Amino acid sequence: MIKSRKELKEYLDYEFKKYFSKTSKFKVWLFSELLLGEKNVIWKFQKNLRKLEYFINTNKKFRGLILKIKHTRLSIKLGLHIPPNSFEKGLKIMHLGSILVNGNARIGRDCSIHINTNIVAGGNTHDAPVLGDSVVISVGASIIGGVKIGDNCVIGAGAVVTKSFDNNVTVGGVPAKIISFNGSDSWRNINLSN
Repeated sequence: MIKSRKELKEYLDYEFKKYFSKTSKFKVWLFSELLLGEKNVIWKFQKNLRKLEYFINTNKKFRGLILKIKHTRLSIKLGLHIPPNSFEKGLKIMHLGSILVNGNARIGRDCSIHINTNIVAGGNTHDAPVLGDSVVISVGASIIGGVKIGDNCVIGAGAVVTKSFDNNVTVGGVPAKIISFNGSDSWRNINLSN
């Protein structure tokens, strides 16, 4: 949770590098205002989300209200329904498209999330998923109920996760089961080499 201006700056700088590793902040601002490319629109949403978290957590109500209105409008427009204080530092939204996260879900550092994904409560309870650090959630995956996903896991495309999994695994299928003991570290290495 972001509780100071210093932490807000750390979050924004860290996440900015995930989207624009070799681009200056001025160019990003210029292009987001003029061209509105996909990455720039996602960054605009995420920057607003982090500022909203800061103002909520520091109890600055007026500014928080303004950012909450902006967050709600951007959420509806972009289909990115991510409540404040759900993701730790390092969130990366891979593409524009439907993403739904329950307000009680807790996701660790350096999570990558793709389109058409759901992290939601299940059944008649309000129990929401808890995900560890460095989790990759692939296209169309659903994580349902009070499950716990360990660090460095990959949730495969279209998987429906209804039970908990330990660290460093890849899960897939309906219902999800372990398909590999190579977690997100191997996935990141493959993507970085391309």
